[in-house]
Parts: sequence; structure tokens; C-alpha cells
Amino acid sequence: MALKIDETRCVLCGLCIDDCPADAFSGEGEHVVGQSRVFEAITLDNDKCTDCGACTVSQFWCPAEAIYDAPADKTPFGTPVEVGRGTDGTKYSDLFYQYKEGDDPYITNFANADVPFNYVTRFDSNRFPIPGCNFYYMHWIMPHDEPFLEIGHPPHIHKSAELLFHVGGDPTNPQELNSEVEFFMGVEMERHVFTKSTVIYIPANVVHSPWRPYYTTKPWLFIEVNQGPSHSEKGYHQVLDREQWSSSDLIRPAFADQNY
Repeated sequence: MALKIDETRCVLCGLCIDDCPADAFSGEGEHVVGQSRVFEAITLDNDKCTDCGACTVSQFWCPAEAIYDAPADKTPFGTPVEVGRGTDGTKYSDLFYQYKEGDDPYITNFANADVPFNYVTRFDSNRFPIPGCNFYYMHWIMPHDEPFLEIGHPPHIHKSAELLFHVGGDPTNPQELNSEVEFFMGVEMERHVFTKSTVIYIPANVVHSPWRPYYTTKPWLFIEVNQGPSHSEKGYHQVLDREQWSSSDLIRPAFADQNY
């Protein structure tokens, strides 16, 4: 395999110089545009190249897809474009998604439950809507006077680390959540209660929950960011008090074991 650099596509960013395990790429005329490093020219030494293929396997290794092992049937980038102009096309159209009610059965089923949620979107790489994306889940918590779940989302773990964002919906006072949320961490069931905008980081396989808002006076946004491609969950209901095992929250379909 004799790799080449397509000079009509190369944007001279130098990532290949930094990341090539064989140090087969080199650059000349290094300078700065704005605050980013750029080169006047980049060359590839095929005598050093080990044909590992790393630079051609993923488009994220060379963002311009300028390194190839055969003549590339791709449109040249051409000259730089002005902000506000750009080019026409649909190459990236499938990476833009706007949720439409009824698109996702998971949301449709959960929305039928007696919970004050207004959904924004949900991503799951294996099912919906963009293959390759990580798992995301967003919805508004609407005003309510008392807890809408008996014990809350029961204790569970995920295969990947997770971030839970609780974002106040008042732009004039964004640190105020205008809600009181109860959350438990660990098999010890360490209890936390907060009323401010809060982010919770949960490492993989760390038991967490129940999660339960007590009340909400103004809408706020809940965002779940999972650092894996799809939802996984394994319940640890046994860490609850035995009297709570009969709670209907434990048998809600949305809280079932998945991908374990």
C-alpha cells in the first residue's frame, strides 16, 4: 500500500504529523491562523510508513479525508469560504435531527405515564435516530406540587459513565432550579437533596438512584448524557427497604433491565 496525500483536500492542519505512530508525516512552514496551528506543506514518507492503515480507516483521524491508498473519487475542497456562505449539499443532513412527536416508541410509551415531562429528544445509536451517536435523553420537568413517583427511578447501574444535568429554566436566574430533587448514590444509598442547577457525574457500574423531584415551581430541563452508544441498565432493587419492593415504580417498562 502506497499512501498519498490529496493536495486538493488537505487543509494542512497537521493532525497526521501528531498522530502517526510511525512518524511518517512531516510539515513545513508552521504558522498560526487565529489560534490554530497550520502548515504551508505536509509530506508523507512512504519509507517510514508501516501500512497500519490508521490514517485511512476513520474520517476523524484526517478530518479532510485527504489521505488515501488509491485515487480518491471525491470533490476537491477548493478555496476557503466566507462565514455565512459555505457550500450546498446533503452529505451531513442525516446528522441533523429534530424530534417529532411519535417518532420514538420509548418516549411515546413513557409519555403516557402519569409524569409531568415534556420531551425534547432522545438518541440511541442502536435504534434511533442517528447510528454511531452516544445515548442522549432530554426533557422538561413541568410544575407539580408533590412527587410524581412513589420512590422514583429505582437503583440501577449503567455500562458507561453518565452525566445528569439539572438545568434551571429561568434565564434571569439560571442557578435556581425552582425544584427540589432527591437523589441517592452507591449501594450505601447516600442521600442528596438539591434545589440549585446541578450536574451529577456517575462512573460506569456505580449504583445510583432513586431519582425523584419533590416539587417544581417553574419548568426546568433534564439532560442525560451517556458516554456509550446505547442505553444499558441493570436494576439493584435489592438495596431498597423490603417494604418498597412492591412499589409500582419497580415494574415500569422504562426501568427494566436492558443490554446486561
